[in-house]
Amino acid sequence: MKTQKLLVIVAIVCVLLGLSVGVAMAEGCPGGLIQGETFPGNLRITDDSCTIIGSTIQGSLRIINSDYVVLLNNRVGGNLRVDGNEGGDGVANVIANTVFGKRLVVRDMGAANVIENETITGNIRVIRNVSALVEKNISAQDLICNNTDTDAFFNFAEGTLSCE
Repeated sequence: MKTQKLLVIVAIVCVLLGLSVGVAMAEGCPGGLIQGETFPGNLRITDDSCTIIGSTIQGSLRIINSDYVVLLNNRVGGNLRVDGNEGGDGVANVIANTVFGKRLVVRDMGAANVIENETITGNIRVIRNVSALVEKNISAQDLICNNTDTDAFFNFAEGTLSCE
């Protein structure tokens, strides 16, 4: 009984202070595949190859130092960010995702295929990749590409559209 009262008090204090009670950050990509899942907070994947299909991440999605990434038809409430490694030898396929946060970023990969994504309020950045295919994306603000080799076409941006 004392434990329940203590939990209620802690929950009330957290609500009054604007802190989150039950939304934790999820980590990892078990078995290399996440499909049709919903994450109430952020999702962070480090050093794992991962395929995420048809999932909802209510917070931000961050993938760091992965050799192989497939993000297909996901909804991300925060930012979507794929950060490769300094060698730039990984592959990222980021296709048909909707991002409600301030940015979608794919950088430092060997090959970045960024196709048919949409940001509702933010920017798209495809930068510092060895090669990049940037096709049919819609950005509510800027769409910036700066890679060693970029093939870009049929993109739209409300702000600056700059793909080199």
